[in-house]
Amino acid sequence: MSTIKEVLKEELARLKRLNARYVHDIAKLPSGSLSIKSRKGNEYAYRAYRSNDKVKTDYIGSADSDDVQKLKEKIEKRKKLESLLKTTNEQIAEIERSLRGKKI
Repeated sequence: MSTIKEVLKEELARLKRLNARYVHDIAKLPSGSLSIKSRKGNEYAYRAYRSNDKVKTDYIGSADSDDVQKLKEKIEKRKKLESLLKTTNEQIAEIERSLRGKKI
């Protein structure tokens, strides 16, 4: 039984390191979401995000510009990392329950 506990402890430590890495990487990426709006036949990109419990909107530029594409990629990467972080947190909770002897 101690071998199983040791494996679970190692996996828990690995997941906690991974969790910290995700949090660190997410903090470097822009928050909010990107929206494309049409004005007089042209499309423009805006980034909406929360700041002090208020929704702020920043103009980014023309929807087909390189800046918009880079921002879109960063926001998609952040969303993917947030999904992975959620999964990692669930796995950490499950392993901690197992180590305490609770049913999964």
